[in-house]
Amino acid sequence: MLLILGVPERAVMGLMGWSTTAMAARYQHMVDAVRADIARQVDGLIWKSESDGPDDDDDGAADALVPVA
Repeated sequence: MLLILGVPERAVMGLMGWSTTAMAARYQHMVDAVRADIARQVDGLIWKSESDGPDDDDDGAADALVPVA
């Protein structure tokens, strides 16, 4: 449930009392909702949206990656 809510893994580890990422991997299970959200975010980074066109004000510089809302 915490993954679905977007709680960072380190916070989940602290809440659950897990001291290693191996413990987190053992007890956390990837759910379809999280996988779909990750796929949507990656898709947004790879493919331009239809509103992005040659006349947008983007100078082409990629200063930082931003999550797609």
